[in-house]
Amino acid sequence: MKKASVATTSLIALIVTGCASWDEIDRQSAMTDANTLAIAGTAGPSTEAAPWPAEDWWNGYRDEQLNRLIREALSGNPSIKVAEARIRRAEALAGLADSALYPHLDAGASIIDQRFNENGQYPDSLAGRVRTENKIALEGSYSLDLWGGREAEYRSALGNLRASEIDAQAARLDLAASIARTYVRLAGEFDQLDISRDLLRQKQEIQSLTAKLVRAGLVTEVETRQADAAIAATLAEISANEERIALLRYDLAVLVGSGPDRGMTIERPNLTVTTPIGLPSTLPADLIGRRPDIVARRWRIEAATRSIDAAKAQFYPNIDLSAFLGFKSIGLSQFLAASSFMAGAGPAISLPVFDAGRLRSNLAEANANLDITVELYNGAILDALRDVVSQLTSWRANQARLAQERLAVVHLEEAYRLAVLRYREGLTNYLTVLSAEGDLISERRQEAGSRNRQYSISIGLAHALGGGFAPQALPPS
Repeated sequence: MKKASVATTSLIALIVTGCASWDEIDRQSAMTDANTLAIAGTAGPSTEAAPWPAEDWWNGYRDEQLNRLIREALSGNPSIKVAEARIRRAEALAGLADSALYPHLDAGASIIDQRFNENGQYPDSLAGRVRTENKIALEGSYSLDLWGGREAEYRSALGNLRASEIDAQAARLDLAASIARTYVRLAGEFDQLDISRDLLRQKQEIQSLTAKLVRAGLVTEVETRQADAAIAATLAEISANEERIALLRYDLAVLVGSGPDRGMTIERPNLTVTTPIGLPSTLPADLIGRRPDIVARRWRIEAATRSIDAAKAQFYPNIDLSAFLGFKSIGLSQFLAASSFMAGAGPAISLPVFDAGRLRSNLAEANANLDITVELYNGAILDALRDVVSQLTSWRANQARLAQERLAVVHLEEAYRLAVLRYREGLTNYLTVLSAEGDLISERRQEAGSRNRQYSISIGLAHALGGGFAPQALPPS
């Protein structure tokens, strides 16, 4: 009994002194608390008390064609299928990690023809002869996982799985926003085409008026050539508008996961802003649970933290239990007899004593990976808040600019009307008409751009606020 106690004490001392050390290896980054990031001053007062975006936020533009395109894309775009495949891969990796927590049992059988050497410890009946060795057995093993290393690996895999699932939600949001933005650009090109066609009509009227003035001797042939050149230039601009419309239709077709012909069926957009523009009252704290990209990064922090636990467990001794039972004999005559039965069981302990720094390097890598993941998370929070505030700032500035541009268009339309009237009466030259016309068309194009930009900004704000992503329970800090 005394000898057993001494042996046990010696074994414990060997385990304690033999374990490698992780001194001075630790994480260096900390997660940012969103509540410490103030945005009230930069965001300013909201134009209207606004809720969080709905899951189908694009329905707020009341364009059934847009709704249909997004529905098609969410079921057929390759990026969505890639995200779904990544979920399946993460599920498989989690399954592999989970399987390591349970006992394993294998069955095996072998028949081997073997020549037994004459210089070994074999009886004369076997020495120098060829005999068949038969074996059938069940072999089982189980790791006790005393330090929770395998459990930590499983928890890490679960964290990565959860991140992959949320990445798929982020991919859906990104795709819907990309389609909506491209759709707004298409609407803008149609507006520019309308302006170009109006300009062509104006220039054709000026051309007809110039021809009359030439016949009356009030202007020269120079004005006629200028009018003809202006019409040609406008026709070229119309061709450019039509090209951009066709290309945007092709872009939308690809985004929904179809061929270019699908784009030719897309009609002119008919958008209306109906969603209130403003910020929810619970920013910035709730944003981290409503942005899928931030939530996914938070779960990756959880996975990286568990990987550190798994790396630390490797510093301790590991105990595996193994057992077997079966039959083994030379020749088949007694193969399944009781005398051929064999069985055994016992523990095996492995202890890291010297590994040339492998375990410390492995732990240092795990800590560095966690620091990288944490800083990416911190950066994502800052980018998200900047995105939200930027969209709201742009909305207010664009609304003010749009009001002034509409007023400028009214004044320039009157200036153009007066210039044409004076030209008709021979009181001014063609250059005055061209100048008034150029100012009017330029302002109309800017006004159309600002009008469509309000849709792009509202799309950007919906995306910045998580696009209706449901609040998620986050892992503990």
